[in-house]
Amino acid sequence: MKLSSASVKVAALLLLAVIVVASGKSIDKIRRLPPGIERMHSRREGIRPPKGYVSQNPRTVEGRFTSRVNHFDPQNPDTFEFNYLHNDQYYREGGPLFVVVGGHYPINPYFMENSHFRDVAALEGAWLATNEHRYFGGSNPTPDYSTENLVFLRTEQVLFDLIEWIDFLRREVMGDPNARVILHGVGYGGALASWARQRFPSIIDGAWASSAPVRATTNFEEFAVEVGNIIRAKGSDECYNRIFQAFNAAENLVDAGETDTLSELFNTCEPVDVENSLEIELFFFAMMLSLEAAMVEDYDIDNVARVCDALTDEQFDTGLDAVSAFLLDRYANERECFDLSFENFVRYLTDEAIDAPANVEFGLRQSNYHDCTEFGYFETTTSPDQPFGTRVTYDLFLAECQAAYGEWLTKDVVYEGVRLTNFHFGADDPRITNVLYTNGELDPLRTVSITEYTNLLANARVTPRAFIGGDIQSISGMDSEELLETKKMAEEYISTWLGSPISPFRK
Repeated sequence: MKLSSASVKVAALLLLAVIVVASGKSIDKIRRLPPGIERMHSRREGIRPPKGYVSQNPRTVEGRFTSRVNHFDPQNPDTFEFNYLHNDQYYREGGPLFVVVGGHYPINPYFMENSHFRDVAALEGAWLATNEHRYFGGSNPTPDYSTENLVFLRTEQVLFDLIEWIDFLRREVMGDPNARVILHGVGYGGALASWARQRFPSIIDGAWASSAPVRATTNFEEFAVEVGNIIRAKGSDECYNRIFQAFNAAENLVDAGETDTLSELFNTCEPVDVENSLEIELFFFAMMLSLEAAMVEDYDIDNVARVCDALTDEQFDTGLDAVSAFLLDRYANERECFDLSFENFVRYLTDEAIDAPANVEFGLRQSNYHDCTEFGYFETTTSPDQPFGTRVTYDLFLAECQAAYGEWLTKDVVYEGVRLTNFHFGADDPRITNVLYTNGELDPLRTVSITEYTNLLANARVTPRAFIGGDIQSISGMDSEELLETKKMAEEYISTWLGSPISPFRK
């Protein structure tokens, strides 16, 4: 399945390593955001709206909603405003409110105006709306993003922003305080949609969660495993083996102390320091993410096969030669050398200014803080069932969290944050109704989502051979029978939640 540049962006695999930056010859180049850096910490987003999308719909209206900075402290009267959009184009009197739940990115009308959810809204006569998540875009509850000011970036705070805004929309915008409410979200936004239904069943009538990571985990080793499976499925076993050989050969060179060879092969700015364990981890992490990024260039999963063709070319004697040659050529225009310094690795996470480009456009400091304090999702290579070696461990990500936000983020603090997230929301057994979880078979987030779940009015479906976000696009002639079935399933469930007699049970 090839996604056009006008379609939704793939995030979970579009992850460029932060080390592909310019050498120290130019301060401007050092400070420049490397291509794809926005994907570095968007592990939970699944997909994002296309960058630069601007609504052409005159019925899409902007608004600002006043919310409390801290919903749980009656002694704190501070408020802030967050952005929202709404559209009454398809609304029929007495119809429901359909909300696209915003994630870790600036507000964008794309999913509200171009999606299967929009099409179902048109059928149901629904009013459409979408919100901007606190701390992102122009919705800032604090004057800067210092660690102290990030304390209000908590999922429970976000859910109360959402539910109070929905109540406002029903009363003041729609003029129908009893309007039914259906939520939809992708990736982290999908998790929020399902949790809002769980927390506020008297207000939220149903939620469709696509690629929703609802099980927090510090050791997200399944991610690399699933990427390896995608390489086998869309590339070849030979390609998988080439990558496996490359990473193992690199590990052997490190163990033998022959890092000069690696420094030359990958054109590092400084010699790889075999005594610096974090630098070694960063080297392997960069190799892995750079390959993953190249494999979905132009948001085309079929590009995996093209990358694999290059890696398996007969001109290369070894997997390490193939991978190094490919990465040097792939990123030749993006940097003069690979900067492996840990300082460079965390550079974009330490800027506390709201108007810093990394924070405004990509939300790096904010979203990474959320990972460090509530979700984890650290992409390690500790599983033996993947091709990217064994050197990327939890230690790298813990060091990253501490460098960005302080030494108080100990291993115990991070583990406790993840434990509480799963405890509060039920992880992969939330005991919930009126939620449909959909995932693609070729979606690494599937492993932290819900893929089997059936009760009276809730279900889960994995679409065979589907990539991330394929189920949220409008029905087209390019859909497989299985993908079409998933979209029809979502439509029927939503109709059921709104009171239709359509049966939710599927074969």
